[in-house]
Amino acid sequence: MTSDPEGAPPFAPTPRLALRVLAPDDAPALQRVFAAAGDHFLGVTGRPEPAPDAAEQELRGCAATPGRDVALASLRDTGEAVAALGWWAGHPEPDLALLGMLLVVPERRGQGVAREALGALEAWLAGRGIGRLRTGVSTRDLRAGQVLPALGFARMSIAEHQALGLDMAHLALWQKPLG
Repeated sequence: MTSDPEGAPPFAPTPRLALRVLAPDDAPALQRVFAAAGDHFLGVTGRPEPAPDAAEQELRGCAATPGRDVALASLRDTGEAVAALGWWAGHPEPDLALLGMLLVVPERRGQGVAREALGALEAWLAGRGIGRLRTGVSTRDLRAGQVLPALGFARMSIAEHQALGLDMAHLALWQKPLG
């Protein structure tokens, strides 16, 4: 178990996973997970693999933005990094966190890794006073439309999208309560 850079409580290990918040010098480890889960980037950047410096860019963005972090999830028995999560706590509201990334390496998909890693993150965020977790995906992302409800997210209504000024965007927002 490790603490985040601000000294917040550590992630509790799950039955299979250990999670740790990353620092800028962890870019090589994050880049390896990005490369292994390159299909994630097709929907994000239109390219089937990450940029060579994608992890460095992600971690620089985290270092420059209070509340924004990335964690790696590794198998406790082997130490193999199998997933990455990215979030922005307290944005855009103090009790809300935005989930910007939840990717699992292909050979571990369908084994509950995403659910386990997300559960650890949710407990950690709830312990820091975050009451809701929100994410946004392309309305064309059919896989996310199946996975997010299975992870406890509910699609936000058109009225909620309109209130946020997103009624014409090709973005579906999903949210779930924590705690």
